[in-house]
Amino acid sequence: MIDLSDSLPGIIAAAVALAAWCWLALLHGGFWRADARLAESPPSLTSPPPVVAVIPARNEALTVGAAVAALLDQDYPGRLSVVVVDDRSDDGTAAAVQAAAGNPRIDRDLRVVSGAPLPAGWSGKLWAVQQGVEDARASTSEATYVLLTDADVVHGPDVLRRLVAKAEGEALDLVSLMVLLRCRSGWERLLIPAFVFFFQKLYPFPWVNDPGRRTAAAAGGCILVRRHALEAVGGVAAVRDRLIDDCALAELVKRHGSVWLGLADDSRSLRAYDDLGSVWGMVTRTAFTQLRHSAALLAGTVLGMTLLYLVPPMAAAWGAATGNLTVGVPGGVAWLLMAALYRPTLRLYGLPAAWGLALPAAAFLFTLMTLDSARRHWAGHGPAWKGRHYGGRRVTSGGGCCNHTVMQGTQAGIAVDADADDCAEAVVRRSGTSFYWAMRVLDPERRRAMYAIYAFCREVDDIADDAGLVTEKRRRLAAWRQEIEALFEGWPSSLVARALTTSVHRFGLRKEDFVAIIDGMEMDAADRLRIADVDELMLYCDRVACAVGRLSSRVFGLDEATGGRLADSLGKALQLTNILRDLDDDARRDRLYLPADMLAASGANTADGPDEVLRHPGAREVCRHLADRARACFADAAAVLARCDRRQVRAATIMMEIYRRTLRRLMERGWDRWLEPVSVPPLEKLWVAVRYGVI
Repeated sequence: MIDLSDSLPGIIAAAVALAAWCWLALLHGGFWRADARLAESPPSLTSPPPVVAVIPARNEALTVGAAVAALLDQDYPGRLSVVVVDDRSDDGTAAAVQAAAGNPRIDRDLRVVSGAPLPAGWSGKLWAVQQGVEDARASTSEATYVLLTDADVVHGPDVLRRLVAKAEGEALDLVSLMVLLRCRSGWERLLIPAFVFFFQKLYPFPWVNDPGRRTAAAAGGCILVRRHALEAVGGVAAVRDRLIDDCALAELVKRHGSVWLGLADDSRSLRAYDDLGSVWGMVTRTAFTQLRHSAALLAGTVLGMTLLYLVPPMAAAWGAATGNLTVGVPGGVAWLLMAALYRPTLRLYGLPAAWGLALPAAAFLFTLMTLDSARRHWAGHGPAWKGRHYGGRRVTSGGGCCNHTVMQGTQAGIAVDADADDCAEAVVRRSGTSFYWAMRVLDPERRRAMYAIYAFCREVDDIADDAGLVTEKRRRLAAWRQEIEALFEGWPSSLVARALTTSVHRFGLRKEDFVAIIDGMEMDAADRLRIADVDELMLYCDRVACAVGRLSSRVFGLDEATGGRLADSLGKALQLTNILRDLDDDARRDRLYLPADMLAASGANTADGPDEVLRHPGAREVCRHLADRARACFADAAAVLARCDRRQVRAATIMMEIYRRTLRRLMERGWDRWLEPVSVPPLEKLWVAVRYGVI
């Protein structure tokens, strides 16, 4: 780190940082303007060419239905075919596609292709895309354009028409949009706009769109490419082993034609990045790959990020504290200029200009992610996605039914199936949860066990939250009951259940706790959920939270009495806090967890819909009562934790502290403003993790 306490180095560092930001503002393609957009009202297409859209989907049941429905509802005047490649999903992805199809327009064609096993030398996503393109070639041979899009991206009704109009009007071979990423949680607001800003700085869109420059890039969520241009560069196979495949494809196409990259205004990703771990996983998958696995480039990146983003606020703070204007003024000006250049990207995501001052914090975290990406590569772990690993070393998985050798790639970019433990960790990472980081403080064996438990909970919870038919959800939950029976008989088939095999025997996990969790998910799986009384509410909390606590306490190594009491008190506290925090989201699902007998006693009409009930003053009294109950449960859990070996319960303490702070904020907000979201700020979560996990 640059030492600003010495005046001369501080002056030089601050001046260089200011000069660098001036150069970026004036001479780096105007990347910061964020003004590369499709025309809102393009010229009409007199002879609209046929288009085939290809969607690779691996375990995307929660989002693929909305993505497919949006494509089928496009107002594109020409022929549009949609091919969804179900890449060996085990969560009902294909059923979700069929359910979303409804009654498509007469000129829309929807096909679901079952993915073949992944061959050596291909990344999973590109192998799925390849199969979709091959299917399109056979069934839609006249298509002029191929639209490559993702299973979590929802396009506005006129997006395809505008894309084709852009390509046709300017004779472009490839047109791509960087779709709007979800930006709701605190971590998303801190990191997602910054991620987009950094991408624009790395690939200035005006340079990408200039045929005279070599700079090329695309965004994989939305790429419209001319079919003959795709075939001319060797098709999808030409980038089959590239993890940053979108930019690699754009580079190939631009060698022979022209490309255009812009920012979307009506195409959105549904994928959530609710906590730091989910963003961390997204970045670490490709950050070191972007640097070509070069230690020199890594060192240069760290130095550059420090100079650009950390020196300005440090210099400004040092100058203000010491009165040294020769350090403070250039540092402050650089910081303000940085925030000003960031403003157009913040505006794109509906955030105020003041968020620009937090860009150094985001840059610091992204620098740590890049370093972690390099660490993982050097440790032989390689990036992981959807249960597959890319790059790394040969490993042997062991335990139970997992005694088989798995090739995780002997060269960068070669993708093969990961073992069960890796699959469980991938489920935790992609779920976007603070659980991932809370469990990082455990030793590897206990951490793997907790990841496997969480992966199971995530699987059955996603079934309950699915928008499908109740009968289908119950069928899938029944299948999990059978899988738990198979787990305890020694022959589970799914990767998640296989990941539990070693932990079941090592920590004495009990079958009845897994069954209780499934029972709780069956309560959630109803089209309309109401809780009759406090006893039923406590039963629900026991099933969906305390049962998880009982499993966890065994992994932590607590004795039966201590673990049972902690699971009961902390499980109820966490679940009651979840219920009070998610009143609005649950109401939209026609779920109301406030006990009906308490609501009726407070004067609310329980026959009304959730929104009407929650607006009644009586509902506020019920919320206050449940909040007091949760607070008492937290106090009891804290008393139990205080008597435990601190090292055993660090993970539980972190979870308790984050949720207790959430409850406190909910109580401060009040229950008459239940529509206002409440969350613990990301930096405060980070402090809790450090305070209770490290210090």
